[in-house]
Amino acid sequence: MTRNIMIIDDSPLDRTFIRKVLEMRLNDINVFEAQDGLNITDKLVSNKIHLCILDIMMPLKDGFQVLLEMKQDPAVVDIPVIVCTGIGDKQAIEKALTLGAYDYFSKPLCEEAMKTSLPLKAKNAIELMKRNLEISYLSYHDFLTELYNRRFCEEEIRRINTFRNLPISIIVGDINGLKLINDTFGHDEGDKLLKKAATTIQNACRIDDIIARWGGDEFIILLPKTKKEEAEEVVNRIKKLYAEEQVNGIQGSISFGWDTKHTMDEEITKIFKNAEDYMYRNKTCENESVRSRMINTIINTLHEKSPREEMHSKRVSELCQDIGKEIGLSESEIRTLKVGGLLHDIGKIAIEERILNKREKLTDKEWNEVRRHPEIGYRILSSSHEMQELADYVLAHHEKWDGTGYPKGLKGEAIPRVARIITLADSYDAMTNERPYRKALSEERVINEIRKNAGLQFDPEIAKLFVEKVLDIPWLII
Repeated sequence: MTRNIMIIDDSPLDRTFIRKVLEMRLNDINVFEAQDGLNITDKLVSNKIHLCILDIMMPLKDGFQVLLEMKQDPAVVDIPVIVCTGIGDKQAIEKALTLGAYDYFSKPLCEEAMKTSLPLKAKNAIELMKRNLEISYLSYHDFLTELYNRRFCEEEIRRINTFRNLPISIIVGDINGLKLINDTFGHDEGDKLLKKAATTIQNACRIDDIIARWGGDEFIILLPKTKKEEAEEVVNRIKKLYAEEQVNGIQGSISFGWDTKHTMDEEITKIFKNAEDYMYRNKTCENESVRSRMINTIINTLHEKSPREEMHSKRVSELCQDIGKEIGLSESEIRTLKVGGLLHDIGKIAIEERILNKREKLTDKEWNEVRRHPEIGYRILSSSHEMQELADYVLAHHEKWDGTGYPKGLKGEAIPRVARIITLADSYDAMTNERPYRKALSEERVINEIRKNAGLQFDPEIAKLFVEKVLDIPWLII
C-alpha cells in the first residue's frame, strides 16, 4: 500500500533534499510539499497523509503552532509528526515532544545521518500510523460486514443531532430468517446473508448516509436532512434489491421500521425507539409468511438434491394418512399426518448430497451425520409458530418403542403418536423401495421385519393395525 508523506518547510532546498532521501530509501511512498503551515489541515486530509515532516522555524506560522493545531483536530490528530530543529536546541525538542511530536531530527542536514536516520524514523512512524489506522478501523467497524459498528453509530447519533441536520430520519432493519439459515445450512451461509444485506443497503443508500450493523441481524441507517417520505423510499429500494438476493435458494428479506425527528424539542433516542418498535411490529406481521416461504424453499431444495427423497416423502405421507384413517383419527389429525409425512426428512437438507446418494455402506462418521437430521428438521420447523407441533413429531420420528432410538431415547407412549405412525410408514417405505446401497426387500420379508420389531422399534398396536388393515395381511401366520 502506498503511503503519503507531507514535508512542511519554508526552504525549497531542504524540502528537495528530504524528498530525495526518502524516495531513495523508502518504497511505495508519495511525497507532498508545503512551504508554510497555512491551511495545512485541509492539505493533510485531501492528500490522505500518513506522515508529516515539519520544520519548526517558519515564517507566518511556526512548527509549534502547526503541531498544536494538528493535535487538537480530530481529522489529523493521529498523523505522526517528525519535527526538524536546530542542533542542540533541547528546549525546542522538549516542547515539540510535549505537544505530541513522534520524533525529531536536527539541522543543518547532514547527508550521511539523513540517509540512515530519517528514513528509519519515517518508516517506523508510518508503521505506527498503519497500526493506529487498523486499530481505529476495527474499533469502529463490524468485522464481518465492514459496515460501521454499534459503538460508532451511537457516537454518530449524538454528532448528527443538530439543528442544521433536521429533519433527521432513522431506519432500523432486521433480517428475517437468519437463525433458520444458520441452523439449516450453517453459520457460513448465514454470514453470506448478512454480507449480502450489508452490500444491498450500501447500494440503496446515499454516500452521506451512515450505515451500521447494530447487532446480530439488525442494521441501523442514519439519514441527516431526510424527510420521512424519503426514508420510506430508501426502505423500498433496499427491499426491492434484497429480494433479488438468494442464499441456498432462499430469498432475502428484511423487516424495517423508521421515524423522523423534525424539531430539536424531540429526543433523538425517542425517534430511534419509535423506529425500532415499528420494525418489530412489521417483523411480527411478516415473519410467519417469510418463514413458511423459507420452509417451502428448503423442502424444494432437498427434493432437487435428491429426487428419491421427494418420492419417499410423498409415499410416507400417503401411508401415514392411510394409517390415520384406519385408527379413526379426525380430518384435522389426518391433515397433520399428511404434512408430517411430507416434512419428516426436511432436516436432510443439511446433509451432504454425496452422503444422501452414496451407494456404498455409510461410514460411522457419515451415519452420525445422517442421524442429525431429526434435530435439524426440528430447528427448521420450530422457527415457525404454525409448524411447532409438527417440529416435535419430526424430532421424534426416529425414536423407538423400546427406548433405543434417537435423539432423546424416548420410550413407549412418551413418543408422540403421530411420530410413531411416521416411524412405521418411514421404515416400511424404506424397506420396500430400492436404496442406493441395497435393493428393495420382498413384501414377505418386510412384513416379518414389522412383526419382529413390534414392541421394539414400532408401537405394537399400530404395527398390527397397519399390517392387518392397511396392507390387508393377517398378523398371525397360520
